[in-house]
Amino acid sequence: MTLVRTIAVVALPNVQMLDVSGPLDVFAEANREAGHERYKLILVGCASGPVTSSSGTRLLPDTHIGQPLAAIDTLLVAGAPNAPQALFSSALLGWLREHAPQARRFGSVCTGAFALAAAGLLDGRRVTTHWVAADALAQRYPQVQVDADAIHVRDGKLRTAAGVTAGLDLALALVEE
Repeated sequence: MTLVRTIAVVALPNVQMLDVSGPLDVFAEANREAGHERYKLILVGCASGPVTSSSGTRLLPDTHIGQPLAAIDTLLVAGAPNAPQALFSSALLGWLREHAPQARRFGSVCTGAFALAAAGLLDGRRVTTHWVAADALAQRYPQVQVDADAIHVRDGKLRTAAGVTAGLDLALALVEE
């Protein structure tokens, strides 16, 4: 019997669609190549109802942070153009603090790192984010070691990707693991 691993991607308000769709498509293609479901893909919203992306397109999450969720193998927070300035809800930060440590792997794509940092999950860790936002992440969260030149970074069970296309590279590395 093949183990099916749950991949949960959190879509922040104003999320960059490619930060969501790129990694999810990598796992979906891995399922197709395997000929069976190896990964169960779940899109998680911060509230019930659609998430409006930075392009104005609406995404319909499978669940939201207020709903119970089965065990997560890999939890990724997708970035948003406004994430460096965002004030994340206490509900989101609490949800991340609860679920990220329980996941086998957790991380972010692009500026999703700001939500993890706000939750205190990046303290003392080496991470990356989009180069445009790297200085802001380092200044806002001085306890985080920001590598602005990396495509993606692995620090224990934490995985972070620099930007949209780096999210694809990260997802490929996660499948390879």
